[in-house]
Parts: sequence; C-alpha cells; structure tokens
Amino acid sequence: MKNLRKTLLAVLLAALITAIAGFWLFEINWPFLPFPLLAGLAIVLAQNVNKSYKFINKLIIGSLLYGFLAWLMIYSRMYFLVSDFPFWPLYNPKEYLIFSLVFSFISLLGGLIGVVLKGFYYILNLKSGK
Repeated sequence: MKNLRKTLLAVLLAALITAIAGFWLFEINWPFLPFPLLAGLAIVLAQNVNKSYKFINKLIIGSLLYGFLAWLMIYSRMYFLVSDFPFWPLYNPKEYLIFSLVFSFISLLGGLIGVVLKGFYYILNLKSGK
C-alpha cells in the first residue's frame, strides 16, 4: 500500500509538471517527449522493490493514469487561459483518448527503461558485495 501511494504521488507530480511546462513546450514541435519518459522513470524509481513482477502492475496503472491526468490538466489549463478554446475531452473524446494513450505508452516505455536501469544498479551492487 505504501508503494501505491508513492506511485500515485509520482504520477500526480509528473502530470502537474507536464501541465505547467506544457504551456511553453507545446508551442515548439515535439520537445515534450522527455516528460512522459521521465514520468515512467519516476514511477519505477519511487517504488522500493527489487523484483520487477512486484511493481509492473503499478507501472501499467501509473502510466495509464499519468496519460489521462496529464492531458486532462493540459486541456483544463488551456480551457481556462484561452477564452475560445473548447474543452476537448467533452468536445472530441476520441482525440483526447488517442493523445492520452500515446502519453501512457511513452510513460510505460520510460518505466521499462527505469526497470532496466534499476536492474543494472541491483546487479552492480550484488557484484560489489553491498
């Protein structure tokens, strides 16, 4: 339960940072891709577990939650800041779902990178005798 709280906190913070930074990032082409990767990495590193099968379900749930929360916060920010901007999750739910799933997939890939990095770190500590 404690790892789930850490995962949800990492997801919420990552989505909030993406929504805040999205204001200047989305004006430029595609430089927002590191944010979902770092969100997936944060989901993995927030958990204090050495076995991947113990937190892979939290990674999947966290990635999906991150994708939906990040886009909901980005759309909400744009809706409140721009007067003629439609609230897209209600206006065009298919587009919202596609963007959310893309962010979720990129976050999942970042989490898998985190699993590999955590595995290398564990192997290095095991060989050094720590």
